[in-house]
Amino acid sequence: MVASSTKSSEMTLTLTEEERTQLLDFLEQMLKRKQIEEHRTDALDFKEFVRHQESLIQSLISKLRRP
Repeated sequence: MVASSTKSSEMTLTLTEEERTQLLDFLEQMLKRKQIEEHRTDALDFKEFVRHQESLIQSLISKLRRP
């Protein structure tokens, strides 16, 4: 078995207020769709994958909502 490591890197993205609002709206819509997808999914592996996607989207939303 090969060990793998995950590197974390930061990125700075400059957005106008209009761009930030648009991106936030898009992510909130996507989160709602993922929540519906999770609810309708029976396959446990895929459900876990969708939950991970939801978590990432929620993290992005939280960062965009910060002042």
